[in-house]
Amino acid sequence: MGLRQRLGMLKGMLTNPFMRRQMLLSSVLGPVQKRIHGNDGEYVMDADWDNLLILDGCRYDLFTQIHAKRSLEGELARFRSRGSSSSEFMIENFGGRTYNDTVYVTANPHEKRVLDGSFYHTDRAWIDAWSEEDGIVLPEDLSKRARSVHEEYPNKRLIVHFMQPHVPFIGETQLDVDSRVTSGLRDMLRKEPVDTAPNADFGFAWEALRQGTVEEGVFWEAYRDNLIRVLDVAIPLSKELPGKTVITADHGNAIGEWATPFPIPVYFHPTNIRLPSLNTVPWFVPPYSERKPIVRSAPTTEPSDQADDTENTVKERLSALGYAE
Repeated sequence: MGLRQRLGMLKGMLTNPFMRRQMLLSSVLGPVQKRIHGNDGEYVMDADWDNLLILDGCRYDLFTQIHAKRSLEGELARFRSRGSSSSEFMIENFGGRTYNDTVYVTANPHEKRVLDGSFYHTDRAWIDAWSEEDGIVLPEDLSKRARSVHEEYPNKRLIVHFMQPHVPFIGETQLDVDSRVTSGLRDMLRKEPVDTAPNADFGFAWEALRQGTVEEGVFWEAYRDNLIRVLDVAIPLSKELPGKTVITADHGNAIGEWATPFPIPVYFHPTNIRLPSLNTVPWFVPPYSERKPIVRSAPTTEPSDQADDTENTVKERLSALGYAE
């Protein structure tokens, strides 16, 4: 990404009330909440699993609706996430540690920015499996990558990080603002002129919800259908993978709940915030018969030229998903 695009994106972030609000919540309210509440979240790497399928931004109450409606077979429980955003979740669970018994398949670009060789092998689907048309890595494509990685590393714990039900909404219910988001993503990925950067007119679904231009019921329906889209892929994958599989989420999403002790409504998932809607996530264990033998070994390394090439890509992908630099 060139200097012109960087300056344009920075300008867009500063002139976008929604993004300013997210940054203010994270940097001002977050530390206050941390001092009051601390972080009582659980560490996913200490939990008992062979395969961990991570949904991005999935509220527990949303998952329970689909669990009941679909009569999903398996045990569902609450899990306390250590993060209210993907980056915080990753840092808290994986940062500064090395897991040579684990391989990681991810559609989430945050990994490149906050982790440094935490896993035996990392497959970055967000680099070469990104759908420009949809502005996201489709769950079907990530599932294929997960199967391939499992075949290559059958004796490793497997983490698969989907990007749904995070926006953009690609389920049956669509929102008018989604097409505007996706168009902006395509423009930024193609390094179009600076005026395509996110700004006050950038059609972001969560900002539309906050402003009331999208009804909460309609928004929830689109959010729910996005979860259905990914579960239609994740559930079959959990049945195909050997061993004990768990389906969980990195964090939830807030839809106007107050960030105590202040009467401040929160939307989306700003970092460092402690709310049940953000930190309580599903922990779903489908039936399994056998456990997978896990082998530890020396980590693989990423070639330096590949590391350089992906730096610009990660910034573009994160901007595409609505995150500030």
